Amino acid sequence: AMIKLVLTCAFGLVACGGKLPETRFYQLAPPVTPPAKPATDDVTLALENFETDAGYDDERIIYRTTPYRLDYYQYHRWSAAPGVIVGNFLEQSFEKSGLFTNVSRDSEHASASLRGRVIAMEEVDRSKTQWHGRLVLELALVDPKTSETLWSEQFEEIEPLRTQSPEGLAEALSIAMTRIANRATPAIADHARRRAQLTARTQ
Repeated sequence: AMIKLVLTCAFGLVACGGKLPETRFYQLAPPVTPPAKPATDDVTLALENFETDAGYDDERIIYRTTPYRLDYYQYHRWSAAPGVIVGNFLEQSFEKSGLFTNVSRDSEHASASLRGRVIAMEEVDRSKTQWHGRLVLELALVDPKTSETLWSEQFEEIEPLRTQSPEGLAEALSIAMTRIANRATPAIADHARRRAQLTARTQ
């Protein structure tokens, strides 16, 4: 009877009066800005699926209290894998920038394709009163036909959390991603425009 009771508690916590915490999901929120004027040049951009480094390729939100260990919030998760979330954020930012005539996931007729790799996306607890969101992202713009690299850069942004919570982390990383988008978008548009103009002259 005792064994049966233990098994019941292990596999059915509700039956023993326990209750599993509710799983909550979070995402990054792009800034609410009015769309810019449409691009005057025919510059089309394709976004490839972004990669995520091992350890961070997990929907569970990551935090660390030391440089040597990653911990996971068991019941607080991103709404998708970090690579998907970051790619979607940038896609919306590019569309609103007005620097591209079209932003899509189809590279067949694109002026250039953007590849990305999420190296780190985490909460860093430096002390009991200092918490930061840290995001490290590598971006590379390539020719969709030859895979020639047209531009690449690695970004690292750190933003303090207003509150130590997964929602506070999502807010801080949204701010960090906005800074990355603001820095990367003009460079990406410029190199994509040059490639589009070069392609037009050689056709």
